[in-house]
Amino acid sequence: MIKKTLKISKKFYIYQKDRFPVFILAFSLFPAILSSGAITSSCPTFFEMSLALIASIAYLLHIRIIDEHRDFEHDNTHHIKRPVQAGVISKEELRYIDTLVVLILLGIGLSSGTSALVVVITMLGYSYLAGKEFFIGEKIRKYFFTYNAVNLFQMLLMQVFVYAIFANPLQVNKLLIAHFLFTTIGTIVFEFVRKLKIPGDDGSGKDTYTWYLGFKRSIVIYQILLLLNSLLFFWVATFISSNVVMLASFAVGMVLLASLSTLIHSIKKTRQTDQLMQLSFLLLYGVFNIAIYFLSTT
Repeated sequence: MIKKTLKISKKFYIYQKDRFPVFILAFSLFPAILSSGAITSSCPTFFEMSLALIASIAYLLHIRIIDEHRDFEHDNTHHIKRPVQAGVISKEELRYIDTLVVLILLGIGLSSGTSALVVVITMLGYSYLAGKEFFIGEKIRKYFFTYNAVNLFQMLLMQVFVYAIFANPLQVNKLLIAHFLFTTIGTIVFEFVRKLKIPGDDGSGKDTYTWYLGFKRSIVIYQILLLLNSLLFFWVATFISSNVVMLASFAVGMVLLASLSTLIHSIKKTRQTDQLMQLSFLLLYGVFNIAIYFLSTT
């Protein structure tokens, strides 16, 4: 058992570099966990934050492994260099990892109270249905935006789970709703920008937003989502601070910086400017979440 786990761990280390970069994900998730704890708990502890981070990474890995199984035939045709297709790790080995991940999620749910347990069971149930493509298979795949939306819903459940880890029972109020909308748009932007490719890089899988919308239209939609996320940050911040002028100036400044990278990418259209645009949103979203944390705790 131990030997098998160690062997699979080595393979997973190689796999995650390409398909599930754990450290980058942890770095990306932690600011949102900080702000989530701050608006749901009067005194979020380091232990609760750690649990929320582990739970978030575990659930994302659970979804990734389900995707590897569900999209296996599609990836065999359109993404032959991916780790599973290249033989780096097998589907059976990923299934073994997923079993451990599910046990971790259930353990965190049990230890965090009734609200968290109910949410995690709902999450696992929904991910099972998503993995089975809601038992309608190719019919739903034909509708790219609907297909992505029903899968994106898993991220929203994960955000509720994070709230529940910090607060048992979970109480809904205007601040929580505003923050949930803020993180929801943030999640949508992450998903959108990840599948926003430069002309010629879409591949043959028809699985990017630029394939369906075109590069220019995708850039415009990304910019709109960026502005909406910033407005939602401002809305959240006004619940916890009365310094409206300072908050507005801060939000506008961050938007301008992120928009500059978008403009550069729309002109240059290189992989480097694509990475710059993604990094600029990651920075903006992270700074917004950290600002909410400090505004709530000072």
